[in-house]
Amino acid sequence: MKKIFISRKLNSDSIFKIKLENEGFEIWNESLLEFELIPFEKIPDADWIFFYSQKGVQFFFNHIRNNNISFSKKIQFAGFGEKTAKAIEQFTKCHFTGTGNAKTTAPDFLKIAHGKKILFPRAKNSQRSVQQLIDNQSITIDLIIYKNFPQKEFDLPRMDYLFFTSPMNAIAFFQKYQLEKGQKVFAIGKTTANALNDLGIKNVIFPKKPSEEEFVKLLLENQ
Repeated sequence: MKKIFISRKLNSDSIFKIKLENEGFEIWNESLLEFELIPFEKIPDADWIFFYSQKGVQFFFNHIRNNNISFSKKIQFAGFGEKTAKAIEQFTKCHFTGTGNAKTTAPDFLKIAHGKKILFPRAKNSQRSVQQLIDNQSITIDLIIYKNFPQKEFDLPRMDYLFFTSPMNAIAFFQKYQLEKGQKVFAIGKTTANALNDLGIKNVIFPKKPSEEEFVKLLLENQ
């Protein structure tokens, strides 16, 4: 049975998990990162709050609820991709959902947020991919609310396929393991693929759209 590693904890109803297990693969799914809240006392004035990740959504809303931090009811919320938008919907309405790709998300978002104040609650070492593309067309505000760093203690068996969902997960993996002959490496998008290239990993495969459906399609096409 061929083994697949994906650097993200999957839900039981994950399309990636269900379809590939049905195809006879063994799935190992876990993040190689640790996360820690960076507390904040207030929310800066903004028209929009844009989240890059599900983790950012969870840290933000859990912290404001636990500390009775309020925000204007006029604020609208945006998610970088579908999963982040779904995470927002667990707490409030999501008014914009991006594609998960900065180059396509930024212009679409600017159609409704041009010239507005946009707050980005983010990780300390975030790539700031959307912010960099809209800085000169809107007022962007940073709010660093958590930090992530590679785990040092983890053990994985030899995998046939490696799926990385962030640059730091890729760094964590290759700090411990070397790429072995026959292994195929996949990335969630171009940013992660570039990080893998910087680590010396070539021929990285990544989808045009970062979705579990595309991941499944790519793997089955590249067995």
